[in-house]
Amino acid sequence: MSNKVSLGSSENHSSTIAERKASLRAHLKNLRRNFPELERLRANAALFARLMNLPEYRAASVIHTFVSWRDEVDTHAIIKASFAAGKRVAVPRVPPDKSQLEHYFISDFAALVPGTLGILEPSSGPGVQSIPANTHVDVIFVPGLAFDRSGNRLGYGRAYYDQFLAGTMALKIGLAFALQIVEEVPVAPHDQRVDMIITEQEVIRAAMENAYQRR
Repeated sequence: MSNKVSLGSSENHSSTIAERKASLRAHLKNLRRNFPELERLRANAALFARLMNLPEYRAASVIHTFVSWRDEVDTHAIIKASFAAGKRVAVPRVPPDKSQLEHYFISDFAALVPGTLGILEPSSGPGVQSIPANTHVDVIFVPGLAFDRSGNRLGYGRAYYDQFLAGTMALKIGLAFALQIVEEVPVAPHDQRVDMIITEQEVIRAAMENAYQRR
């Protein structure tokens, strides 16, 4: 059974979106940090299996994914499996000025080294290629602290992915544990939705649900 959290509509309406986001962010960081290790391993394995069978992933020839860090959903296995399946793999890098994400194709997991924030990022060595602005990407795997069933996403507060997602037509898939699915994520005008969310328990097709609700 999913451990769903509601810190959205039940909040005091006088609170600002920023305050509601901060409250939800702190709660989800704590919740994910305290996810028991054995349960986390099982959840990662189940999510990985669900993703490997996803038609949209299987059909994709070019994917872009975040490189997981600490207690995030594990994407290291996804990256390695994508190489094995013959897919091109792109990953982000935070430049020293931390202005916005840069994006690179990598040809091997060994091309990743600790970067600006301590997260594994593409090195400047062999096996790394900068991505031209007009490069086609089929699927983008998106990190987040919380998602709701409409595809709204709560990030880490730097807006890196909101800037990135606003400029792409690729299929946007959030990766999260079931405990990160909440009733409502507070959103600001610049916040970007994902089309789909994959957890260890289900695939949430947010874009389809939103289209049905508009009928």
